[in-house]
Amino acid sequence: MRPLPEDMPLPPAPSRLPTPRTGLLLVVLLLSFALGSAWLVAGQWQSESSRAALEDLRARTTRLHHLDTLLLQVLDAESSVRGYLLTLNPGYLTPYQDGPQALERTLDALRADVWTSVDQREAVEHLALLVDMRWSLLSRAIERGVPADADLPDGGPGKQVTDDLRTRIRALRTQTQAEIDATQDGAFERFGDARAMNRVLGASVLALLLVLVVVLYRQDRLREHIANLLRSENDRLHTEVAHRTQALSSLATYLTNAREAEQARLARELHDELGALLTAAKLDAGWIARKLPAETMTALRSRFDRLLDTLNQGIALKRKVVADLRPPLLSELGLVEALRALPDSGDIGEHGGKLEIELPDALPELPAQTALALYRIAQEALTNVRRYASATRVQLRLHTEGDELVLEIEDNGVGFDPSARDHDRHGLAGMAHRVQMLTGRLDIDSRPGAGTRISARVPFARMH
Repeated sequence: MRPLPEDMPLPPAPSRLPTPRTGLLLVVLLLSFALGSAWLVAGQWQSESSRAALEDLRARTTRLHHLDTLLLQVLDAESSVRGYLLTLNPGYLTPYQDGPQALERTLDALRADVWTSVDQREAVEHLALLVDMRWSLLSRAIERGVPADADLPDGGPGKQVTDDLRTRIRALRTQTQAEIDATQDGAFERFGDARAMNRVLGASVLALLLVLVVVLYRQDRLREHIANLLRSENDRLHTEVAHRTQALSSLATYLTNAREAEQARLARELHDELGALLTAAKLDAGWIARKLPAETMTALRSRFDRLLDTLNQGIALKRKVVADLRPPLLSELGLVEALRALPDSGDIGEHGGKLEIELPDALPELPAQTALALYRIAQEALTNVRRYASATRVQLRLHTEGDELVLEIEDNGVGFDPSARDHDRHGLAGMAHRVQMLTGRLDIDSRPGAGTRISARVPFARMH
């Protein structure tokens, strides 16, 4: 990772991101829905009113047909009787003979019709009476063999009945035709109103759709603007995080190197200064023991032996501390021998666990920083095993895989959850940072009750 300039300016964060106006869009959608619903209702109303007008027109047209049929049936009966009387041919009487049934059906149809007034219903019943009267006159003429009152100037009562029948049928036809004209006029008027309403509703819907398109376009532009702001803010935060990460990484590297340097300095001082003092004190104690008289040494022998033993323990402790601070085997014999000497007793903690080591016979000469980092990782891992794992078996392996040098420490202890965010895992963080300093990778595989495996991989080809 390339270090970032310390004085690199960071783009200012936006004070407030614009928010899309969803209220206006909701209002437009609701209005569009209301107008669309009104349009559908108006269309349904227009359809129903048109259907009702057509049904009314069909019923009144059928009524006209029945009135015309009634008059035509009466006239046919009159013509058939007149032809029979003139020729005495019974074949002419067929319309007269079939007339009662046909007339009854026509009158039933007229009675079943929906009339608008009581006068019209009474007119229909009067038509039935006139038909009966005319039929009686026709029957009497057939019986007499001559038309009744045929010699009268006005045609007699038969003609009067027929004229009255025509007059009443014409009156009903006129009223029915007037109703048909009124229905047509009303239908055309409603059609005009519906057309005007459709124009208004259609124009309103189109206007709202135009507004909706404009609002959606503005919303899209606003979202794009927000996305650009978020992208810019993410870039700014990414830059700042990278800057801070680089600074923290540089600080951690500095602290790690400073700690190793301080440990090396302490190891040298302990070895040179404290070691020299303890050795000198041991030599002086031995010289004093040899110079004192025998009778005096007899009384002080136990204390001199205790003093020499204490000095020997101090020298051994000094060597152990110096070895922990700066292992001499690492610089003198290399990483393999230093790792081999880690567990002098072979015990891992108070549970008596055994450490199994698998190391190569030899490795090429490694850079001092690489060897020290792998040694510290192994040292920290074994320390964690002793403190927390309660393991009975631990394996430490060092081998090569391709162009990588792999250090693995695996135990059968209690394990832990690597995803848990504990605040006291500085040892693992230190391991990861040491591996990152070598451009390597640290893998931790563990779960509660299943042990732990730590694998540190560092490039091997770069170390030649």
